[in-house]
Amino acid sequence: MRISVALPSALGRVEAASFRGQLLVAFDQQESVVIDCSRAGSLPALWVQLLCSAAASAQARQLSVILKGISEQCRGSFAGLGIDLAASPLVLE
Repeated sequence: MRISVALPSALGRVEAASFRGQLLVAFDQQESVVIDCSRAGSLPALWVQLLCSAAASAQARQLSVILKGISEQCRGSFAGLGIDLAASPLVLE
């Protein structure tokens, strides 16, 4: 099963902690997560790390974290931290 969520409009630490909790609940329920990134520009490093960590956790459970509608700015956030999206456990849609 898949659950769809959108990135929150504010991308601070508090929002990251809340979002992480939502992801963990989805994984506990054996659901992959589709994250709508169509409105996201550049992501803070904290969020890039959160998404990569969540994807690795999901992959260990044979689930996925899917980034939908990722912009070039958003891709640049990953590249800026040396993360190759093609080689990461994140799935792009």
